[in-house]
Amino acid sequence: MTRREFMDELGTLLGELPDKERLDILADYTEHFLMGIQEGKSEHEIADALGSPKVVARELLAGYRITQAQSNASVGNMTRAIVATVSLGFFNLIFVLGPFMALIGVLIAFYGVSVSLLVAPLGMLAQYGVPNLSHERLFLLFGSLASVGLGGMLVIGLVRLTKWLYRQFLRYLQFNVQMIRGK
Repeated sequence: MTRREFMDELGTLLGELPDKERLDILADYTEHFLMGIQEGKSEHEIADALGSPKVVARELLAGYRITQAQSNASVGNMTRAIVATVSLGFFNLIFVLGPFMALIGVLIAFYGVSVSLLVAPLGMLAQYGVPNLSHERLFLLFGSLASVGLGGMLVIGLVRLTKWLYRQFLRYLQFNVQMIRGK
């Protein structure tokens, strides 16, 4: 593969990136080719050493998506980072997507419990109405306070846990990409 073929294919595959990012990457690879030629290597040797432009583009896109998810935390950015990392190979389908889906499932279950605790007093009022006996009213009042308190604390803890897990999972994705690159 010649330098021109390599650069054209890499440029096309990196089409999702903003122009500035894509042009910076292409400039780096052009420089790499020029340095290799100065050392006496042929364009074919340099292209072979770099590997397939498809693999290079997937790794670069995964790194870009992870960086994007770190700078702007959102579900969409995390999803794009995971998809980009999973696209690096079948290995990642098991070791990235599996743990991510398990974490999401556990978080959804805990959020469901916390929302249930928060709305449980409304359900008890709707089911039984306001009790006539004072000890039943006290039980309803304190039971409701306990339920809302536990639900509120659980939500606060879950929000912090979600943010921490988000950062840890991004670190895991970076580790995974570096491991694939062999660094």
